[in-house]
Amino acid sequence: MIRHALTLFIVLWFSSSVGAQLLPPQEIPEVACLHVDCGQDSLQFPGGRERFDSLRRVLDTLLLTGQGHLNILHIGGSHVQAGHFSHRVRADLAAATGMNAAGRGLLFPYTAMRTNAPQSYAMWHEGRWASSRCVEREPRLPLGLTGACIETSDTAARVFIDMASLSLWRTDTLRILGEGSTPDVVPMFVWHADTIAPLPSDGQPGFRFVLPSEADTCCLLFRGLAADSLTFRLRGVFTESHAPGITYCEAGINGASVPSWLRCTLLEQDLALAPPSLVIFGIGINDANIMPQTFNPEQFKANYRELIRRIRTVSPRCCFLFITNNDCWFSFRGRRRQYNTNTPRVQQAMRELAAEVDGAVFDVFSLMGGLRSSAAWVRARLQRPDHIHFTREGYELWGDLLYNALVKTRPRT
Repeated sequence: MIRHALTLFIVLWFSSSVGAQLLPPQEIPEVACLHVDCGQDSLQFPGGRERFDSLRRVLDTLLLTGQGHLNILHIGGSHVQAGHFSHRVRADLAAATGMNAAGRGLLFPYTAMRTNAPQSYAMWHEGRWASSRCVEREPRLPLGLTGACIETSDTAARVFIDMASLSLWRTDTLRILGEGSTPDVVPMFVWHADTIAPLPSDGQPGFRFVLPSEADTCCLLFRGLAADSLTFRLRGVFTESHAPGITYCEAGINGASVPSWLRCTLLEQDLALAPPSLVIFGIGINDANIMPQTFNPEQFKANYRELIRRIRTVSPRCCFLFITNNDCWFSFRGRRRQYNTNTPRVQQAMRELAAEVDGAVFDVFSLMGGLRSSAAWVRARLQRPDHIHFTREGYELWGDLLYNALVKTRPRT
C-alpha cells in the first residue's frame, strides 16, 4: 500500500511540475488577420480554475502511466457538423499523446438526412429513410446525443461504415444507438457470409457488436422490418475501444441553438456511454442570429444553465469550455446583410456563464479582431463569403489554436 501511494505521489508531482511539457504546441502560421497579440490565444478563466487544474492533472497522469481514459465532447452547430474544427483538435491530441488507439467516438450517417457529413470518416446508407433533427420545433423522432435520428421500414435499408477511415482509432466494439418499433426489430452485423447478432444487453443503451479484427467495411441491416408498420430508429453509432487514451466525440447539427439541444430527450441516456470530463460548447451563433432588440442575453444564459444542469446529472465534475461566436453577418429578412452586433453580447454572456461554473472561455471573437473583422478573414480565404462559416483551412487553424490553448493550461502547484 505504501509503495503504491509513493508511486502515485511521484506521478502527480511529476505531472504538475513538468507535465505541461509533455504536450507540444502546434506551430501557428503567420496570419495577418489573427490577433494573437491580444493575449486571447490562451484559455480565460473568469471564475475559478480548480476543475481545469484537476482535468490537466488527469491528462498528465494518463500520459505518464499510459493508463486510463479521458472523454471529451464538442457540441455545436454547423461549425461542428462540418467536422474540420473538432477533428483537428482530435488529431492534434492523438499525435501529441501517441494514443491514437483510443476510441473515435460518435458517428452518424448524415447522408441519410441529405446533408453534409464530416470528412474524417466514411459512412453511407442504402434504402429509404425518414429523418428528424433537433432544429425542428417539435421533432418527430426521439433524439439523443447526435441531435438527429433516422427511421426506416425498408427491408433493403443498410448502413455502411468504412473502418479504414477510422484506422487511427482502434475500434473493437460498435454500439448502435436506437431501437425497433418492437423487440423483434434489431440491427444485425454482416461480415462476409456471416450475419452476427448483437451481444446480450449490458444495461447500457444500444446494441453491441464485437468486431472481427480484420473488419474493413461494416454493414448493418435490420431484421424484422415490415413496410409501413415495423421500423428501426437510428440515433447514431458509438465506436468503443478498451485501449487507454482520449475519446473526442463531436455532436453538431446545422442551425442548432441551445434550445435545439434541450429538445434531445435522450441526451443524458446517450451521454452515460462516455461521461465527459470536458465539454466544449460551440453553440451560440444561431441563438444570436436575430435582431439586436430581440436577443435576450439572460434567456440565452438560462438555456445554457439548463443544458449544463442536464450534463452534470451524468458527469457532476465535468469541465465546461465556451467558444465565443466568431464575427459574422446576419441576414435581415433574407435580403440586407449587416454585421451581427449580438456577437459581443454573446461573448460577455459566455464569460459570465464560465464564471458561474468555474469554466473556461476560448475567445474566437477577440482573436479575429472583434466586430467587422470577418471581412479580413474572407479576404485571407480563411472564412467563406457568407461571413459565417470558415474554409477548411480556417477551421483547421481554429483547431490548432484551441489545442494550443488547452496545452498552455498548466495546473497550478
